[in-house]
Amino acid sequence: MIEELRKIVGDKWVITGEERKLYSFDGFTAVSGEPSVVVLPGNEEEAVEVLRYLFSRKAKVVIRGSGTSLSGATVPLQGEVVVAMTRLNKVYSVEGYEIEVGPGIANAMVTKSAPKDLFYAPDPSSYVVSSIGGNVSHDSGGMRVVKYGPTFNSVLSLKVILTNGEVEEFTPSPFFNPTSIFVGSEGTLGAILRARLKLVPKPKARKTIVGVFQTVGDASRAVVGIFKAGVVPSALEMMDKTSVSIVERSRYKAGLPLAHVLLIELDEDLEESIARVVKVIRDNDGEFFEPEDDAPYWNARKGAFPAMGVVSRAYLTLDCNVPRAKLPLILSKVEEMSRNKGVTIANVFHAGDGNLHPLIPFDPDDKASLRKAIEVGSEITELAISLGGVPSGEHGIGLEKVKFLERYYNATDLEVMERIRKAFDPHGLLNPCKSFLKEKCQPKDEVFRWLWEWD
Repeated sequence: MIEELRKIVGDKWVITGEERKLYSFDGFTAVSGEPSVVVLPGNEEEAVEVLRYLFSRKAKVVIRGSGTSLSGATVPLQGEVVVAMTRLNKVYSVEGYEIEVGPGIANAMVTKSAPKDLFYAPDPSSYVVSSIGGNVSHDSGGMRVVKYGPTFNSVLSLKVILTNGEVEEFTPSPFFNPTSIFVGSEGTLGAILRARLKLVPKPKARKTIVGVFQTVGDASRAVVGIFKAGVVPSALEMMDKTSVSIVERSRYKAGLPLAHVLLIELDEDLEESIARVVKVIRDNDGEFFEPEDDAPYWNARKGAFPAMGVVSRAYLTLDCNVPRAKLPLILSKVEEMSRNKGVTIANVFHAGDGNLHPLIPFDPDDKASLRKAIEVGSEITELAISLGGVPSGEHGIGLEKVKFLERYYNATDLEVMERIRKAFDPHGLLNPCKSFLKEKCQPKDEVFRWLWEWD
């Protein structure tokens, strides 16, 4: 098999030695696996030939982009062949408000490749490196979801190779949008070869307001109040006092006050919107300022995840979603959990759409520390579901959140999803052990049992 793959992509692009272990993990560092071989096709034609060959051999495959998944969605658990699509980074066309790209192109390069008066709206914090194929597969969001929606809202059509070897182009019609089934499917239904994406006009002006609060309750009530005031920000982020204190000790420091902070970006009806937002901040016992240069503050927010390195070598990142109205309650409960369990929890998240990102540090050399972090994360996610939320807002299910599906969905829901998966992949070749097929995989060790099983 390896010789055949080398014939297709060249010796350099088939990795079989120790280097293949670099593809054993992704952004979810609590677990790792080991691929049997890694293949990096250089163009669409090579990708099709590689995948047709592997599918014909009934080889199990993990499709991978930049490896920034925070749910372990690209970790090879059964010695799968990893097919990395990062070299498929071509821009095929730019026409009007549409751009067609390969799956390996970085999110940031889409806007850079667009006309100067347009931009690509989805902007996950990893946008500099995360690839469009992975963004589509996870329905990635970002800071501007609150106004422009997640990746789903920006996908116009997809070119996909299926496990039967057929290459299909999925485009919407007035009656049905078949692309939607692939958005968020985490590489379990097919491999994306191209994506045609929607571009939107750049706003004529943007303004950032920084809200400063002494309690997390006041800050979260202000989030709800902004929408009640009729304002839809283009971005609305929260950094709690813990996350601010960590960021200000890192290379991302911006001079933020040690408090609970809202970063509010407005890009239309500025005068009226600013007045309404300021009133909401004051009504919730907050203070505010309007920076002339807002770049350091947004850089601090985008750097909040890597800034965790100043307190720990590793951490878990949750992404459960709750209705905005439940933010005051769940954040107070998370604060209480942190105190009672003696665990640091830094909250930095997309407040505008209720997408929580509690960051829970752990010692990677101490299994008890990891288990405690997983247990606290499970408790937070269960609480979010009980408040009408969902287990994942943008990072995906992967192997991290499998056990929560039975908490959120009923048996009929799960049966329908499994039927869909089997229709596209009857032999279980694509990304096995992910999403709702964990019952067919044995936990490799105790860490997997903590993730997959309830006590």
